[in-house]
Amino acid sequence: MKSLSFIAILILFIGCDKNTDDNPAGVWSESVFIINEGPFQAGSGTISAFNRETGEVRPDLFEMANGRPLGNIVQSLTVHGDKAYIMVNNSNKIEVVNLEDFNSVAIVENIKLPRYFIGFDQNKGYVSCWDSTVKVLDLADFTVIDSIQCGTGPDEMVISGNYLFVINSGGFGVDSTVSVIHTDNQEVVGKINIGYRPAGIQKDMHGNIWVLCSGKGWNGFPAPGDTPARLVCIDPDSHEILNEMAFPDTENHPDNLIINGDGSILYYNHPAGVFSFPVSGLSLNEQPMINGNTMFYGLGFDEKEKMIYATDPLDYAQNGWIYRFNASDGTPVDSIMAGIIPNGFWFN
Repeated sequence: MKSLSFIAILILFIGCDKNTDDNPAGVWSESVFIINEGPFQAGSGTISAFNRETGEVRPDLFEMANGRPLGNIVQSLTVHGDKAYIMVNNSNKIEVVNLEDFNSVAIVENIKLPRYFIGFDQNKGYVSCWDSTVKVLDLADFTVIDSIQCGTGPDEMVISGNYLFVINSGGFGVDSTVSVIHTDNQEVVGKINIGYRPAGIQKDMHGNIWVLCSGKGWNGFPAPGDTPARLVCIDPDSHEILNEMAFPDTENHPDNLIINGDGSILYYNHPAGVFSFPVSGLSLNEQPMINGNTMFYGLGFDEKEKMIYATDPLDYAQNGWIYRFNASDGTPVDSIMAGIIPNGFWFN
């Protein structure tokens, strides 16, 4: 088991295991959904629910409700209205479930490598796919009504006004752009060059768009031609770059950009740990707020309890772990056993 350089983590022995304004009341109001990818190319991913009040984890909500596995490589889950949209990447489908009981409502099939969903209104949503497109989804009958060509590996998205900002992560290759789509006519109105391998996007308290670029290269495998990571701020109206900060070396490649509830502080994953950055800041912090000798796989921010959640998939074959930290000072709170390859969260 990988070790983390913090002490006295209270382990809760409880079995198996991005957020818009959708925060459902009822059965899940005190729960955090944990997204477990599942084993690559074999088996099924799962969605678990961790209850903040009781510490209980309810594993595999989908199969318990529907009597069948969710599918291979569960990439993400997004709550929009009274539905949850689950991107099942390697199975090339979207599972749509009723939020209250996780019963299946629809299966959107033949969606090539879906990554993330974002709802625009009660009628329309967008799905990023690693076939270099963003699909437009009719939320009345869950059919694809349009396909928008973007860069390579469209991934996380945010909406600001009438624009959808999509990071082009590079997928299995390399890209360095953000596609900007007008939500009235679904046309790409521009591409913003920001830096190699965009790895996360957030909207701050001022409405500005922040993108973390990992840089060309891979952690642990330095090579000639590698480039430093960058943190970039974009004006949501003019689409111009307001600020950009280069990281100090080409060997470390951060990812997993998240933001706190009021949009004032960004957090990102780095080989040295988890770093914070106030959106009013002028330079990157030199020291992590959470130290670690292993790079976390996924991050999340729980506004309700002001905690940072981080995932460790261990060997990518056995159940992984979730670690919780106080967002104010990075001190550890506890840890939770998850499913296989936990990669992210939805905070109700």
